[in-house]
Amino acid sequence: MITAYLPQGTLLQRIELGPADNLAEALPEGVVWLDLMEPTPAEEKAVEALLGLEMPTREEMQEIEISSRLYREADVSYMTANVLFHAETPLPQTTPITFIRSHRALVTLRYADPQAFRSFIGRAMRTPSLCATPDATLCGLLDAIIDRAADVLEWAARDLDQLSRSIFGYRTDGTREEPDDADLEEAVRNLGRIEDLNSRIRDSLMNLNRLVAFLNLALTEQRGTKESRQWLKTLARDVQSLSEQSGFLAHKGNFLLDATLGLINIQQTKIIKIFSVAATVFLPPTLIASIYGMNFNTMPELDWTFGYPMAILIMIGSAVLPYWWFKRKGWL
Repeated sequence: MITAYLPQGTLLQRIELGPADNLAEALPEGVVWLDLMEPTPAEEKAVEALLGLEMPTREEMQEIEISSRLYREADVSYMTANVLFHAETPLPQTTPITFIRSHRALVTLRYADPQAFRSFIGRAMRTPSLCATPDATLCGLLDAIIDRAADVLEWAARDLDQLSRSIFGYRTDGTREEPDDADLEEAVRNLGRIEDLNSRIRDSLMNLNRLVAFLNLALTEQRGTKESRQWLKTLARDVQSLSEQSGFLAHKGNFLLDATLGLINIQQTKIIKIFSVAATVFLPPTLIASIYGMNFNTMPELDWTFGYPMAILIMIGSAVLPYWWFKRKGWL
């Protein structure tokens, strides 16, 4: 599907084109943005013929080489970045989106619908000046993508704070409660989920950092507007600060994971200690019972009237004595 955006005074006209439409006839002059959402081969060829450019294939969009993601052909710049989507679901993902900057219009090629695009389109419909020019539209889209990444990082930071309190047993009222094994296992799963989300954000920010630098160089060489260059400098600072925040969250997540695994090991050690103490307590009585369980005729205690009570008392004393010693040493 192809969606065209045309600013007209205080309004932003949105034109949806079908595969049977002739772009050269259906598109009026002044279109600043062509948004290709899961386009068909016929739609891609129509855009290529209209703007005189070559659309990258979906396989080329997924390549990781910088030279395949950021390049220029004549006065057309091709920029591909991984953008986060489905961040609010248990399975966040990133999708490659290509931004094609030409003097006539901005072209976006995508096969997913991230929240950032929907947010920007909604704002642009209310404030058409955001799509006044192709460069303004591109900067606005990048700004929306970075804002979305910042929002998701805030969610991740808030979730990590809650996990930190639950892992270390602190309630909201300041009291403390030891977490059980089920709570710690759930914490490990949540930490894995947050780390997966954070890693995808970092991947997207790394792509955006390279894209902004490439676009800033293109605007400088092609004498882009001063407003666009200033906007890109602001976006570069935002990406840098968000990358640092993402790195901090990754470090905090690793610390919480180590702490959680340490607490699980402590609880398992306590269980093993109980079994060890029980084995140590019952070992002397077992030894005594084994000695007096031997059937030798010459054992003097066999004919003694108080032999049986004495053996019982010795077994009880041999069990109580190690237990008392462990308690005194603070091992229990």
